[in-house]
Amino acid sequence: MRVLLLVLGLLLATAAPAHAHAGGLTPQDHLSRVTGIEPPLPGVAARMVNHGTQLEIRNDGPEPVAVAGHVVAPGEVWRFRDERTTAPTWEVPLGTAVVRGRVDATPGPNPLWWLLVTLALAAGGRFLGRSKALLAGGVVVVTVAHILHAVGSTLAVTGGSFVPLMVGAGGVGLVCWPLAGVAVGAAVRRKPAAAFIAAVVGAMLVVAGIPDFDSFRFSHLPFAGPADVDRLLVALTLGGGLGLAAGGFAFMRKEMDR
Repeated sequence: MRVLLLVLGLLLATAAPAHAHAGGLTPQDHLSRVTGIEPPLPGVAARMVNHGTQLEIRNDGPEPVAVAGHVVAPGEVWRFRDERTTAPTWEVPLGTAVVRGRVDATPGPNPLWWLLVTLALAAGGRFLGRSKALLAGGVVVVTVAHILHAVGSTLAVTGGSFVPLMVGAGGVGLVCWPLAGVAVGAAVRRKPAAAFIAAVVGAMLVVAGIPDFDSFRFSHLPFAGPADVDRLLVALTLGGGLGLAAGGFAFMRKEMDR
């Protein structure tokens, strides 16, 4: 037990959490979007990408177009940041036309409800300590939730390489993915280490999920899917991770008392 406490303490004290979402994108209540190009340019399209942080110009027309000091050639896609796109209503010159857009504000949800869901999952997780099979099942569910969150965050990024973005989104939680298989294997073989691994995985996933607390209070999340799905995945990672740690401790304590 002392060894486990030391390991968990070191993980919580020294692990470097990942960004809340891939590419360093963050939840927010304001989102910039393009409303149109005036007058329209044949074959030229514009949109905001990467959670409203970059303006993308796609030139499928016959002529090059100039924007923000760059000439976008036919067949080229160019993405860039422009402070003008942060104004309530904005415009960016594009060749002989103008890209127009606006920033929409949407109030975020009440974070209390999601915190309650997280705490309920953490409290319920103590029952996982009744058996190695329950601990193994919990490890799988919580780890899959973290993987889905990382994948959804990665798919929300435009113009980046998938693997590096996925690694950044997973952070310290990446170590838990293979450990989940180890935990299941140990539980199937009825090894004493199953509870230890479950507790370690739970603590590491809590560390990995800490930056995601902002998902509970902002309306727009950089996630390739409904925002509430991402919030549920975050709640499962945090609450389930706490529950696994508690359940692992409870199981080991029960074994030591026999």
